[in-house]
Amino acid sequence: MSLALRARSTNSVLLVIDMQEKIINTIAEKENLLHCLEAIIKASNLLNIPSVVTQQENLGDIAPIIRKSYQNDVTIFKKLAFSCCGVSEFRDKLQALGRKIIVVCGVETHICVMQTVLDLLALKYEVHLLRDATSSYRTSDRETAIERMRDAGACISTTESSIYELMEDAQRPEFKQILQIIKSLRAATNSGNS
Repeated sequence: MSLALRARSTNSVLLVIDMQEKIINTIAEKENLLHCLEAIIKASNLLNIPSVVTQQENLGDIAPIIRKSYQNDVTIFKKLAFSCCGVSEFRDKLQALGRKIIVVCGVETHICVMQTVLDLLALKYEVHLLRDATSSYRTSDRETAIERMRDAGACISTTESSIYELMEDAQRPEFKQILQIIKSLRAATNSGNS
């Protein structure tokens, strides 16, 4: 079972899985998903949390809204395996970062996200899955996959909760900028009622 460690900016990595236009154009709650992804990426940039991004081969590029959320170029790991852990360079990157918590978001929840989460747990990482920053074509597939990942030991969270957890307190110099990200997220997702 998971140790339920607190996600902190010093022990966490953000993993963004397969946010490609060909995929996200077919999934449930697409707009909410994009707003949540944009918020967690911007917050991670401000808090100096490393990001790892994957892209499923033959399904096009990462969506422009995701790519532009990064301040700098980000390395994208291309894959054919559904699990990101099927790519040795991806596993090597995580190991080199030396962080134990992987904050996971992306698509599709019941395929690439779930298989990656199960493999990360088997590799002894702690996984924090952002339920509002992941989706599938059918909501039932997403919800079933989230239940399975929780049962396997993943910590289920939300974007806003995770951002505050990573920030830790209001004394950080980034607090005001993070607050703006949260306000934008709430406005875009109907005051957080998504």
